[in-house]
Amino acid sequence: MSINIEKVRKSITEELAKWDQPSIAVGIVKDGQVLMNEGIGYASIEKDQKANSDTLYQIGSCSKAFTAAAAAVLVDQGKLEWDKPVHDYMPWIKFQDDYTTMHATTRDLLCHRTGLPRHDAYWIDGPCTRRDMVENLRNMQPCWPIRTTWCYQNTCFVAVGMLIEELSGMTWEEFVKKEILEPLGMTRTTFYVDAIANDPNHAQPYSRKIPTDTTGIQIYDFLKSDREDMSKGIGAPYGPAGSIMSTVDDMLKWVQFNLDEGKAGDKQIISEANMKELHKANMLMDQPLIMSCKEIDFPSYGMGWFVETFRGHVMVEHGGNINGFTALVTMIPDQKLGIVNLVNFDSSFATYSTTYGIIDAVLGIEDGDWDNRFRGFVDDVIKSQSAGIAQLNGEKIEGTHPTRALADFAGTYRNACYGDIRITVEDDTLYFDYNKKKSPCTHFHYDTFQISDAQALFDGMNFTFCTGKTGKVDGLSFGIVLNPLAKDEFFTRVEA
Repeated sequence: MSINIEKVRKSITEELAKWDQPSIAVGIVKDGQVLMNEGIGYASIEKDQKANSDTLYQIGSCSKAFTAAAAAVLVDQGKLEWDKPVHDYMPWIKFQDDYTTMHATTRDLLCHRTGLPRHDAYWIDGPCTRRDMVENLRNMQPCWPIRTTWCYQNTCFVAVGMLIEELSGMTWEEFVKKEILEPLGMTRTTFYVDAIANDPNHAQPYSRKIPTDTTGIQIYDFLKSDREDMSKGIGAPYGPAGSIMSTVDDMLKWVQFNLDEGKAGDKQIISEANMKELHKANMLMDQPLIMSCKEIDFPSYGMGWFVETFRGHVMVEHGGNINGFTALVTMIPDQKLGIVNLVNFDSSFATYSTTYGIIDAVLGIEDGDWDNRFRGFVDDVIKSQSAGIAQLNGEKIEGTHPTRALADFAGTYRNACYGDIRITVEDDTLYFDYNKKKSPCTHFHYDTFQISDAQALFDGMNFTFCTGKTGKVDGLSFGIVLNPLAKDEFFTRVEA
């Protein structure tokens, strides 16, 4: 069915204004033809710079599909097997559970079924290398036995990146560039924060003024790493899970490559058999990652891609979110339809409302009302997040006081997975200092305190100081909200 691009453009422009977000770059390919490839809105509000099809955006976790594709190249080369234990290739890799250590395969890592919850807080702005991240798998509490439950897990994708490096003798960035970007002609795509920041045609990242706002814009810093020297071309440690930066023009080449089952022009870059492995449902999810709705069924994960049905059509897609950017790449293979949406705003759902609206336009359906439905969904998410933190924290006991002076709590507290938390006291206020973010705390009850910083990853979360046999404070217990099913993490007090 033909699609009215002018009507689509008008709808996207109106939706962007309703979402109060700076810009969206949109690409549509149908039956091998590019129907839309443009930017709408502002790459930089301060510079009055309009976005276009060549504007660079960070694509966040849409990078995962590139890591899975790079692994597929190695499978085609006979250097890797999907279902052979990763431990056979990298004997140094370990999990807390010995069975997982000896049996976890590349497929398990790429479809989020190792039994690990997210465990992300340790690396966000943390001082770790890629090797550090993968070695940290041994310190992560599992929540389920391997292959029983789906749960999104970034470090496992970094592990596949390390596997690619060990089997190819190249960095993950070098291998992806040589085997995927260059054959596809994705000349604008890069991995390095300094490359995007120094490019005159890049989108400025933005975020909400506070996380619970649905309006309000402020500049956001690019996510980068302390130990990585971007000027020397070294990528961020989390790279295989989410460091790629691209344009909608380049990403349309990527989408067409996937729709063409691994071919770039007349050249087969990845075998059709392995492209099918990437795009098939490898692990069933118990519910959709985003919004549950009657149009979507059988939520699953392939390798680097979500796989489900949309109005009865198989849909292969993946979103991405990273400081100040949101992305969504979607394909409806039986319609030979591919859609790319890139937004320079943190945690935007305009990518989904726009994508689903475009699919409906192609299918000739007009009753989706996706913009209003997703804005309602965002309101519900904000409420549920607050409720989730409140449930994790428990009920406050009024009229209590700390058992000792605040100065007695000051010190450094260490956990094998999450590293060091530093507690300081300034002007009668307790501060929680972790991974470059120092946040004030308020007393909750007894020796439990609450982080009170709208800009902090742990805003609203509680931690409790623990007293040992000597009567001194010897640790703190912290329930990390990103992993509500995991046990509290205990941090042992260490000497300065």
